[in-house]
Amino acid sequence: MTFDPEIVTGVCGYMNANQSANNVFMVQVLGGHPEATSATMVGFDATGVDFAASVGSGEIAVRLPWTREISTRDEVREQLFTLLDRALQVSEP
Repeated sequence: MTFDPEIVTGVCGYMNANQSANNVFMVQVLGGHPEATSATMVGFDATGVDFAASVGSGEIAVRLPWTREISTRDEVREQLFTLLDRALQVSEP
């Protein structure tokens, strides 16, 4: 499923402007790149979310899968909270 470009732009804009630390945290913990210094959400679809992450002197693409296939904006928000919660659980000692 492809989301309307306005929805993708809106969600990505919000996450990059207001949740940038959480973007980096999810990429570091769930994406397997603890060396990432920044992460910009660049898109998402029914099966996952895509980030462009700064690692060392370069940039890499990181994709994190949703826990299930989604089709609505509300489900995007739900899945982002789920990913953040999972990252918090994984990072706890």
